Amino acid sequence: MERERNVILYIGTSIDGFIANDDGTLEWLESTEVEGDSGYNSLLNRIDTVVMGKGTYDTIRGFDMDYPYSDYKNYVFSKSVSGSDEYASFINEDVEVFINKLKQQPGKDIWLIGGGNFAREFFKGNLIDEFQLAIAPIILGKGISLYNGDDITQKYSLMKTEKLGQLAMLHYKKIK
Repeated sequence: MERERNVILYIGTSIDGFIANDDGTLEWLESTEVEGDSGYNSLLNRIDTVVMGKGTYDTIRGFDMDYPYSDYKNYVFSKSVSGSDEYASFINEDVEVFINKLKQQPGKDIWLIGGGNFAREFFKGNLIDEFQLAIAPIILGKGISLYNGDDITQKYSLMKTEKLGQLAMLHYKKIK
């Protein structure tokens, strides 16, 4: 029997848990001194699917570069768009139901790219199997938070810590 696919949240955050400025920009993270690729390439080798919210998708598409995830199956959750475009299928259904079905299908692991509101749906449904948090040495005090005060207590086990330049990389797995 094939193993169930894992959902991985690989994301950069400030010390105080913000994943972006209020306007979605990340210059504070981009300007952080990093050694190596922060585990990014090993993550890409583990996955064949990415999931994200529409705001994150629009932000990525707005970058002045080729779409970076065209080699993967892309699911974008949206309440306003349906169908698909050249890169993604737009999903307007219950996150928990869709992701649990996706995890049962054959394939590699699934990367939850973001954003904050979308990630909270995964927290509420206890859908994240692994966290890979790259913590930058900055306190923002405001912005888009990864956490929102919901009652979502879930336990994880610390698997690995790394110092990558000025980033602290923490790798947690869900206790099953």
